[in-house]
Amino acid sequence: MAMEATAIRFAPDEKTWIQSYADFCGKTFSDVVREAALEKVEEAADLEAYAQALEEDDGIRYSMDEVMRMAMMAE
Repeated sequence: MAMEATAIRFAPDEKTWIQSYADFCGKTFSDVVREAALEKVEEAADLEAYAQALEEDDGIRYSMDEVMRMAMMAE
């Protein structure tokens, strides 16, 4: 996958802290920042999906026994 460069500004102490973490993990500075940003975006998408699921919830609940019974009948 082709990558594009993007400039992000950090205070010197922030950059040092992130670089120390990257070194500890055996990763590059860019990898650590990229992973953190993508995790944040994925978390927001998950929260949005959860909120939508709650809106669509019909309130029906099944016990584990009922789920197992339905699964067995579906086979």
